[in-house]
Amino acid sequence: MPSGGVRELTVLTEFKPFGLTVEALDGSNYSDDDFNYILFDSQLPQHRDDADHEIDDASALCIEGSDHELFIRRNRIIWSTGPRVYKRFTLPSKVIKVCWCRMGDMSEALICVLQLDRLTIYGIAGEMVSIPLPHPVTSIWPLPFGLLLQRAPEGSLLTNISLSSSNPYLSARDVFRQKRDIGYSPQHSYTPPHIYDMSTRNERTSVSSHLILKDPLEDPQVTYIEERGKLNLMWEFDERTIWTSDCMPLMASYNKGKMQHSLWVVEVNNSSPHGANPKSSDMIAPGMLAKHFFRRIWQGKVSQTAASKVFLATDDDVTPIICFLIQEQKKLLSLRLQNLEINNETVYDIKPEMSWTIPAIAAAAVTVTRPKKKVGQLPLRDIIALTPENTLLLYAGKLCLCKYVMPSPLDKEKLLSTMKPSETNNIMRALEVVDLADAVEGRVNLVLNNGKSYRCTFRRSPSSSLTNDCITAMAEGMSSSLYSHFLGLLWSDNNSTYLDKADSGADSEWESFRNVITKLCGNHSNATSRLLSDTVSHSSWEFLIQSKYNQRYFESNYVAGAFPGSSSDLQGLHSSAAVLAETQNTKETCFRKLLSDTLDSLHAVYETLKLDNLRRRDLGLLVVLLCDIAYFLHEVSYLDHYKRDFPRLLKDFGMSQYLSTSRSPPSLFRWLENCLQHGCGSANICDLPLLICKEGTSIVNWGRKIVSFYSLLCGADQSGRSLSSGVTCNIAPGLYHTPEELVVLGMVGEKFGLQHLDLLPAGVSLPLRHAIDKCRECPPTNWPAAAYVLLGREDLALLHLSDPAKYVELDFTKSSLISVSTPYMLPLHPVTIPSSVSDTLETDSTKLEDIDSLEGSASDGMEHIFNSSTQLRYGRDLRLNEVRRLLCSARPVSIQTPANPTASDQDFQQTQLWHLAQRTTALPFGRGAFTLGTICTLLTEALAVPKLVLAGRLPAQQNAMVNLDPNIRNIQELKSWPEFHNAVAAGLRLSPLQGKMSRTWILYNKPDEPNVTHAGLLLALGLHGHLRVLTITDIFQYYSLEHESTTVGLMIGLAASYRGTMQPSISKSLYVHLPARHPSSFPELELPTLIQSAALISVGLLYEGSTHPQTMQILLSEIGRRSGGDNVLEREGYAVSAGFSLGLVALGRGQDAIGYIDTLVDRLFQYIVGKELHSDRLHLFSTSADEHNRSTGQIIDGNLVNIDVTAPGAIIALALMYLKTESELIVSRLPIPQTQFELQYVRPDFVLLHVVARNLIMWSRIRPSEDWIQSQVPEVVQNGVKGLGSEMEDIYEVDVEALVQAYVNVVVGACISLGLRFAGTRDANAQELLYKYAIYFLNEIKPVCVSNCNGLPKGLSVYVDRGTLETCLHLIVLSLCVVMAGSGHLQTFRFLKFLRNRSSADGHAYFGTQMAVSLAIGFLFLGGGTWTFSTSNSSIAALLITLYPRLPTGPNDNRCHLQAFRHLYVLATEARWIQTVDVDTGLPVYVPVEVTIKETDLYNETSFCEVTPCSLPERAILKAVRVCGPRYWPQVIELCPEEQAWWNSGDKNHPFNSGVLYVKRKVGSCSYVDDPIGSQSLLSRAMHKMSATTQPKSCSPSTECTGEVTVDQLVSTFSSDPSLIAFAQLFCDSSSSTRSELDFQEFCLQVLFECVSKDRPAMLQVYLSLYATIGYMVDSFVSDTCTSSDTLSLSSLKIAVAYNEAVSNGRLTNLRGGIVQVAFLGSLKKRIEDILNSCPDMNSQLCAYITSGEWPTNNNNNNANKSKTFLSWYLQWYSVASPLDIKTVANKIRRDNICPSVALLRLVFPSTHISAIGALNRYYSSFKVED
Repeated sequence: MPSGGVRELTVLTEFKPFGLTVEALDGSNYSDDDFNYILFDSQLPQHRDDADHEIDDASALCIEGSDHELFIRRNRIIWSTGPRVYKRFTLPSKVIKVCWCRMGDMSEALICVLQLDRLTIYGIAGEMVSIPLPHPVTSIWPLPFGLLLQRAPEGSLLTNISLSSSNPYLSARDVFRQKRDIGYSPQHSYTPPHIYDMSTRNERTSVSSHLILKDPLEDPQVTYIEERGKLNLMWEFDERTIWTSDCMPLMASYNKGKMQHSLWVVEVNNSSPHGANPKSSDMIAPGMLAKHFFRRIWQGKVSQTAASKVFLATDDDVTPIICFLIQEQKKLLSLRLQNLEINNETVYDIKPEMSWTIPAIAAAAVTVTRPKKKVGQLPLRDIIALTPENTLLLYAGKLCLCKYVMPSPLDKEKLLSTMKPSETNNIMRALEVVDLADAVEGRVNLVLNNGKSYRCTFRRSPSSSLTNDCITAMAEGMSSSLYSHFLGLLWSDNNSTYLDKADSGADSEWESFRNVITKLCGNHSNATSRLLSDTVSHSSWEFLIQSKYNQRYFESNYVAGAFPGSSSDLQGLHSSAAVLAETQNTKETCFRKLLSDTLDSLHAVYETLKLDNLRRRDLGLLVVLLCDIAYFLHEVSYLDHYKRDFPRLLKDFGMSQYLSTSRSPPSLFRWLENCLQHGCGSANICDLPLLICKEGTSIVNWGRKIVSFYSLLCGADQSGRSLSSGVTCNIAPGLYHTPEELVVLGMVGEKFGLQHLDLLPAGVSLPLRHAIDKCRECPPTNWPAAAYVLLGREDLALLHLSDPAKYVELDFTKSSLISVSTPYMLPLHPVTIPSSVSDTLETDSTKLEDIDSLEGSASDGMEHIFNSSTQLRYGRDLRLNEVRRLLCSARPVSIQTPANPTASDQDFQQTQLWHLAQRTTALPFGRGAFTLGTICTLLTEALAVPKLVLAGRLPAQQNAMVNLDPNIRNIQELKSWPEFHNAVAAGLRLSPLQGKMSRTWILYNKPDEPNVTHAGLLLALGLHGHLRVLTITDIFQYYSLEHESTTVGLMIGLAASYRGTMQPSISKSLYVHLPARHPSSFPELELPTLIQSAALISVGLLYEGSTHPQTMQILLSEIGRRSGGDNVLEREGYAVSAGFSLGLVALGRGQDAIGYIDTLVDRLFQYIVGKELHSDRLHLFSTSADEHNRSTGQIIDGNLVNIDVTAPGAIIALALMYLKTESELIVSRLPIPQTQFELQYVRPDFVLLHVVARNLIMWSRIRPSEDWIQSQVPEVVQNGVKGLGSEMEDIYEVDVEALVQAYVNVVVGACISLGLRFAGTRDANAQELLYKYAIYFLNEIKPVCVSNCNGLPKGLSVYVDRGTLETCLHLIVLSLCVVMAGSGHLQTFRFLKFLRNRSSADGHAYFGTQMAVSLAIGFLFLGGGTWTFSTSNSSIAALLITLYPRLPTGPNDNRCHLQAFRHLYVLATEARWIQTVDVDTGLPVYVPVEVTIKETDLYNETSFCEVTPCSLPERAILKAVRVCGPRYWPQVIELCPEEQAWWNSGDKNHPFNSGVLYVKRKVGSCSYVDDPIGSQSLLSRAMHKMSATTQPKSCSPSTECTGEVTVDQLVSTFSSDPSLIAFAQLFCDSSSSTRSELDFQEFCLQVLFECVSKDRPAMLQVYLSLYATIGYMVDSFVSDTCTSSDTLSLSSLKIAVAYNEAVSNGRLTNLRGGIVQVAFLGSLKKRIEDILNSCPDMNSQLCAYITSGEWPTNNNNNNANKSKTFLSWYLQWYSVASPLDIKTVANKIRRDNICPSVALLRLVFPSTHISAIGALNRYYSSFKVED
């Protein structure tokens, strides 16, 4: 039997799986017992940061002391927490095994379920991944970094495998961290393609018996085995895994053939293994290149069968132990695991002498003796063993601590109450424990021989945190042998109530612990004798013990418990009396060493608890025990140290009896004060407890953190984590320039938050608050989000979280951010979504009101555009309402007719309705631009597409409906393409910032029969980049529908989604739709020309900017090729598409491409000029005979080219190829006709393209001036148009019409160039110029207004047809709106309304012009005013395709330019709109910002001010945005130097993309919405209101103002902090009556104003704490009573004064000054010194203390306590040395006959105040007088 005590187990309840109860409640009746369950700790479903943090986040799953259960029966799993079902899982087949596992870097634990044919993985949030298993898997096991899968041997079947009954060890260490960005969708099925297939390719060499799955969405990786230094594939099917660890990379296995157990360590080798196939790496993801291999570290033949249980425990020195329960031999084999750190890697090994056995038939790992201690993530666990004699023994490693017995007879009656009376007697006689199962923390199931199980516990809440802290501190601070000895003493105390009953309270726990220490102090020799032995053994063992070797070993290890094997063998604890007699002196030393180490460890806890305001009670309990230990050890300085802190609590003692010297006790307060006064280098390191300086300790982390922060603040040197002050600190990564910034990073690295500051004493927290306050104004930009939350800058924290790529990576979960924020932060923040994306609130004032509307409730696709953002921007402006009305196509249009129509009127109605229908069908173009990216869809709902209504209504006839006559018009043909555009507009509403669209949602919107609506949706999704989720199977299923619109929308959408990627599979699918490129063996396909045109433009988008030679050759050939069949009329559109595509492929890279570009350019000029060229180089791009023989041919007559077809495409191709290249050579070959003769041979519309192409190439020469436009016009043209309208002499010799046509096209080309050059810039000069020319052309068509167009030719309409002028007008208007995109410019909008409303009777309402007007309106209000255009190369190309100057004649006109291309402007958009949102309220606000743009060719670096919401300059020139103004905290957002478009930047939550910038308002300031001019700020309106509240109640009622605002109402106006409002209500009201109350109220008002006006609300607590300290001292001085038992608040006040001196002396600096008023702290210091100098009898008491260390005594207990308190104040405040130090100096003065002086004593006692130095000088001078 062990020498330890006997304890009783506490039975919680009879155990029954809760899943059975759930099944019974569900009505399920199962006759079999084929079920299983797993019990695990409640910390397992938590995040890692939550579990390890000192203040855990409240969670519904985390119920302390409760077990969670996974109940498994057949194909169902029930997860329950206590009596509550948390989740249920139903699987398609029977469950084989279930385990928890954390994979790779994933932040959450996953439930892994093995079935016969698949592995299913569930996340906590409900995500599910199902992985098919092509080969049988027998079992799964968790590892720290993934899941181990053990495959079955080839040919084996798993039909008879049942759920394993073994419960893998589930550690409480397994907790959650933040989930990775790469996620997986619910119900996602994934098939690993590579690993399992390897077995079918090769033989045995390719098959691994063990696989490791590191990520649910990756392939399982094969494993290797290390054999003789080489790595071979793991082919050990006989090595059956019986256990793995989820916190250490260990695996235990059993080989049945060899009958041996093995222990393996899993390691990683980044090099390629021997014999691996190098080509296979191409198919493996980058994360799979690291090879996992098994290295055997131990093997042994310990039994003929596998161990029944394997678990992980820890030795008494916290070394891991692997325990094998061998039931065959009834023993527990323990292997001590040795781990070494080599090159930052942990190497594991087991040596032969590092194992022992314990007799046991059952065992389990439990947490009993060290409940809070951890080594890394490994909790320290003990062993509970059931011996063959049916005895329960508790072991801490080898050391047997105690015996556990079943409960007392009273509890037995409780146990047997559920049994039948007939069974009670038999069971009472033979009630035995036969097994231990389901151990979780300190709870275990006892399985009795009657078949019942009972849940028992060793410890039970409430537990004493002080006791746990002390035990853990001793475990960390003492040597393992001494701590083992202490455990033996602690657990051998049979009178220990704390250990005797598991349900004892916290007080009894502490009393038990204190009694053990007290007995050590009083009866250590008896305790030694009792511990060692009481019998004498005459054997060889005795001879061995009496040897000299063993005596030396015994002396070096101090305790008998350290004998090898003595604790594993129960008889080893008994020793001979002879040995005890010889080693008695050694035992005396041993116990003194034990108590001395105990004092050091517990003193470290004491000093740490002094820094925690909430542990004062524990501090009072601990100081009594420390005094007992110090008294026994004669540590006088320690006793004096404790007496000063608790003068009334401790008994009196004298110093005269102790002659030996004493150690000086460490003092954290003294070290902190010296650190502030003299710097970290001057602070005495002896003032720091050794345990705080010891690395790896956890229990004194609180004190270590504070010391490290002070060290960093006061200039300590860094070396990794170590500081020159002797402590360590985890410093978060980030840039720092000052010590204060370094302190903030240290606080973040240590996860020290604002609520932790509130736990510190007020004075101790001041320097840390100072560091936070100094960094708050302008912190560095690359800090982690938690640092900004710590500073109170939640705006910067949200900015960091939205742009993680820009900042230093640091793993902080949401709970971590909350842990460093204020306690009120979470409820203060409303759950809001950025209003620019999904705020669909619509107020009554913003509803579309149409009094004539019959269907006012019909959805028009624009109802969501009105939100808080637009309301803030436009206010009462009704511009958006008007835009919505103009672009609405879901309601019938109004037709003005007589009240009594005739037959002719009906014909007129049809004609008018037809013209209005043309306008209605064009409206979706504008609506798509207007609503671009303004909503986020719900993936559970289908996308709603508004109706396209072509009907009309007659207001004069009571809104009678009129429909188009189908006998006259083909309505379905009319609506075909408009319905397509209508669906595109609906799809463009979806925000590209929504993230990855679900493939399931896209297919959910797919109709049963193909239609144009879904085709338009596909195009819109593709333009937003959402079609990447479609698989190649989905794509070809769409193509197989052979639906024209669907094919066009899908091809362009796919190309836009894969823009510039050259994706091979997409490329092949596009070339299928180009019959001209099919080989001769390919069957002929008849495809419409518009599909081929869409395929061409899609190829260009897919290969954009690649200069792919083969693609360029193909596209060049397609420019000169005509389509066969009946599509000859559409060949120009085909050639133009090929030209656009060729330009896209070589976009802006005409000068960068390789040598073949010259030949290509020559060929393009042949297409433009049409001249016959004879050059062998052209054969490079000529078509082959095979291609020529197919049903297509070149548009060439002999060697001449039909330039009417090829020229537009070739010109466009050259313009895009040489975009912004400033190539003079290419421009010179694209001339504008300079003579009359040349004008005769060039089509006027080609002149327009020439002008555009030349200007795009010479990009930098475009200027927004009229002179520049006129410079584009050739001189001959200018001279020819000057005299228009007057008689010209040579009118018959000059072709005036040709001159005017050329003039018109040159001007329009220049205007288009201006629009592209200044797209989205809102340049005022460009706007004025384009507006002027638009008015000019409008007046030339029909004079409508007076304009300033002097100098421009008049009478153009005489020589140019009206249709050309209309086209030119609308092209200029489009260019104007491109420049003003997203601005909502009022003048331009009025002009657009005029163009739209012109009478259709004048012939203006044809489809092309209406489409231009619609697009122009949409551009002007692009994305509701939140989007605009970019001028990047790709954006200019997309805009050029959209603005191609050939407007369609009807809704179905795709002859010259495919209408679907008009939507490509989406690719040119850029999110430059930004609004500011108050981070505290979640509401948009006005904020002034300063915008800085880079230097360009047109202007230098410039800064200007804007007020949000506003639009920023173009991304390419934007440099920085700074929040300025006095009301909001400043912040600067700098743009990355490289230009990144939103579709590939990856930062979709960045403020420049999302349009939301979070700002934080300073406390004491109103928002600009509430106070536009600043008249309501706190400084301007608060003083008189506060002063009114401070008037005494005796004031007459007549002086009171009615409706006076109270202080709390005033504070609530400026701050939503509930603590501030509550403070104003409780402490600042005017209900005070006494003078003291009025003084306190006035103080509170002043402090409140100070804190609110300077935005330091947290300082309220500091001010009140310091004020309360002084108030208590004054009350104690005036009255006869003294209520407080400690003087710790005075020590805190001393540090506050030291901080004040550091600020005054410049050691600590802050531009905003000290965070506490210097005068306030100075007055506190003066008040304290006045009190101390006025204390009666202080001189005599101080003299007695200095002389003999005596404290005041008096018969009157109150007076004695008061005197003690005053003396302790004096000693603390003036830092008087201890009596022992004073006596030591006095003896030296006497011995050396030194004459004492104040200067000398100042050198001897440098920290002592000058007032106390004077008293010491008088004391020392008395020696000289006596002598």
